Amino acid sequence: MTNGSVTGEIARSRGELDQPSMSAQALEQFTRPLFVEAGLKPGMRVLDAFSGAGDVALLAREIVGPEGHVIGFDPSPQSTAYANERATFRNLANVEFLEAQIEDLPSGADFDAIVGRIVLAYRRDPVRDLQTLARCLRPGGLLVFQEFDLLAGRTIPPAPVVDQARQWIIEAFERVGIDLQMGPKLYAVFREAGLEPPHMRLDGFIGGAESIAPMFLARVIAVLLPQLEALGVATAHDMEIDTLEERMRLDLARTGGIMQSPLLIGARTRQPA
Repeated sequence: MTNGSVTGEIARSRGELDQPSMSAQALEQFTRPLFVEAGLKPGMRVLDAFSGAGDVALLAREIVGPEGHVIGFDPSPQSTAYANERATFRNLANVEFLEAQIEDLPSGADFDAIVGRIVLAYRRDPVRDLQTLARCLRPGGLLVFQEFDLLAGRTIPPAPVVDQARQWIIEAFERVGIDLQMGPKLYAVFREAGLEPPHMRLDGFIGGAESIAPMFLARVIAVLLPQLEALGVATAHDMEIDTLEERMRLDLARTGGIMQSPLLIGARTRQPA
């Protein structure tokens, strides 16, 4: 991955870049209310940190409207190019994406809000990153981030197929140094960065065999399959990806239990006016 982030065999696949990922679509229902509660509104100028394919920036643009402006930055030239293609395809003149390292950002207080989703877990020094980003905020500006607590996912009672699939992801992320609990750490990271104590919220999926949770987990496994094999976590034969979702649903039906996804934790604060 890029300078300043954990060295990553786990990266966005080309398949993810070709269209909004299923995970991005599923998480929108949690990100949108966080942004609205935080105070994003029409006319704002917003910076999307480590914007990837642009899903969060495009969501922010829906909130700030045609009178607002959204800029996303990402170190990956491929991600940046594709995100700009998406904005052009949608005829969004007020959304743009820049190929840039965080160290290259101008320090002028130019933005009303800075946002990010599932990005700090990949960074070597999230405290320093937030300090750098905060210098781009106007007085009274918003800083809003969402991150996972991957260890909060569970099945009650245990469901072996689901639990094994979850363990594959956890093991792979641990091997490359991704922070499994950046979500719960957001409060401390904000405070260590010199920011005001953040307001926080929890979101996630929970349900039985008929819920969205098995599909969500199976799709994540499918996207990460090449990386999971490269890391030696499991083989395609082990995962049986074509039937994984069905087997997880049968597992939950057999136990009569529930599957709780990892928690998505949001934190929001303002620069002093």
